[in-house]
Amino acid sequence: MTSRAGRADEPELPRPLSPQRLGAIRKRLLDWYDEHEQPFPWRTSGDPYAALVAAVCAQQTQMSRVLQIYERWMAAFPTIEALASAGDAEALRVWDRAGYPRRALYLHRTARIVCERHGGVLPREREALLALPGVGPFTAAIVQNFGHGIDAAAIDTNIVRVLGRVLFGDLQPARDTPQTSVRWAAERLLPDGQATRWNPALMDFGAAVCAPTPTCGQCPLTTLCAAYPRFDVGERAEAVRAQARFRGSQRELRGLAISQLRESDVPVLNTVVIARVAREAEVKQSRVTLAVNSLIEDGLIRLTDGYLQLGSGD
Repeated sequence: MTSRAGRADEPELPRPLSPQRLGAIRKRLLDWYDEHEQPFPWRTSGDPYAALVAAVCAQQTQMSRVLQIYERWMAAFPTIEALASAGDAEALRVWDRAGYPRRALYLHRTARIVCERHGGVLPREREALLALPGVGPFTAAIVQNFGHGIDAAAIDTNIVRVLGRVLFGDLQPARDTPQTSVRWAAERLLPDGQATRWNPALMDFGAAVCAPTPTCGQCPLTTLCAAYPRFDVGERAEAVRAQARFRGSQRELRGLAISQLRESDVPVLNTVVIARVAREAEVKQSRVTLAVNSLIEDGLIRLTDGYLQLGSGD
């Protein structure tokens, strides 16, 4: 892509990112954050493990629920050593109904790897973090930021939305702004030595102001935002895709099956679990069988002599 500044790595922008505009964006967002900062414990603890747990909890979960999941998890497993010494079934029980339970297994497996190979300390290096189960670029950046004090650009759905609108003028950046452009923007805007303020400022601003339906009247960036003129004349951001129906979905069936085992202290007959879930969800037992088999394949439950149990037994 041709650059206004002639740099091969800089994407085309509707409005040039001059030093003055760059500085104004940073200042206004950080000023906004100073007034709206959320006192989340992992942002000030300096604990890489706490940062890891928070980042994993935040995957595909609204921040309003993250703190509840985080506090429950940290109460049960206050250190990475405590998590590593627990069984995966215990981790799944503590995760409870938080959704996407593979995240609990990823945390558990990561804890064991870190204790076995890294002396119980999460690595500082990005590539070493990315090699851990369930750790992607966002989670790695959060661990580096809040756990090790390292500047790294974090990119979640809220940050994609803010950067895509402010710099590229896209109303629906999740669909329209190239990932390479978002990555360039995140790294370009990151102020030196301020990642622990800047990344959460972008995340919180994207959740509270530059939301899917933005509240431009409350936005301090309107005069700097490339998308604002479009919103101002009545254009709207179309949803990327319709929310999938949960009732009767495989995700619901998987969750109901896990709940049956989470609430039992003893193994439960496979046929009993299937029958109970089919009755509760009002679906055919064949569909529940498929859901149970997928849980077994994912290591979330295990089948032994016709009985199901939570976890893989590790």
